[in-house]
Amino acid sequence: MNRIITILFCSLLLFAPVSVGAADGRWVTCEGRAEVSNVTATEAAQIALTEARRNAIEAVAGVQLASASIVQDFTLLSDVVNSSSYGQIVAEKVLQWDVDILQKDKTRPPVVIYKVKLNACVAMPEGKPDPAFKLDAKLNKSVFTTGEEMFVEARANRKCFITLINLTADSRAIVLVPSIVRTQSCLANGDCFRFPTEAEQASGIHLKVGTLPEHKKDREAIMVVATKTRQPLPPKLDNIPYYTADAVGNWLVDIPLSERTIKVLPYEIMSR
Repeated sequence: MNRIITILFCSLLLFAPVSVGAADGRWVTCEGRAEVSNVTATEAAQIALTEARRNAIEAVAGVQLASASIVQDFTLLSDVVNSSSYGQIVAEKVLQWDVDILQKDKTRPPVVIYKVKLNACVAMPEGKPDPAFKLDAKLNKSVFTTGEEMFVEARANRKCFITLINLTADSRAIVLVPSIVRTQSCLANGDCFRFPTEAEQASGIHLKVGTLPEHKKDREAIMVVATKTRQPLPPKLDNIPYYTADAVGNWLVDIPLSERTIKVLPYEIMSR
């Protein structure tokens, strides 16, 4: 959700990257690849990274994860977050990028393929998911035009605490709730969580979406995390308004599976 919030709201978000100690995880080196075909170069690079992350979790957890969401709903981290019952990336480092150019027939245009080699630390969450802990969440739309407003709604079948995180097209994780603008995140059984509320919108708080500079299209996601107890992300003093992807993974892996449930809501932004 690039430039998702009005300038006033952006100035109030004071979260920053977390230093990840990955002592309890296992380091693996995996690769990912993607064709620059019907997607931008930026999108292809992110698809390759997502595939490498999924491969890292498979290598450690020993399970085969579905990859359909990478093709159908390309979204930063959505495949990885949805697989968090098996393992969570808590630290990562890109080792190398390569480009292959394939051309089987000189009468046809070549195909450019991005390849990435990733060193990732995968940690295993404790416990098992609580099948009785249900969370439903939705956006007001799944496809937006630059400048349009978004709002998020969620319901749970028990009292819980909501953490709302925007997973952006440029690899940031921005915590929307709780924040200085919305400090309260407790949701009673059956109540509807909404951000921003109509009252907040009337007071000037808006989630306005937009593509990255010079991008015609971006795909991002809202991650809704419901926890049985309050699970704040570590506060930082640095004046940087986002977390890194692996910092979010490190936070999630420390919450037992029985204590949380997650919904990832992908969306697309089209430039005007």
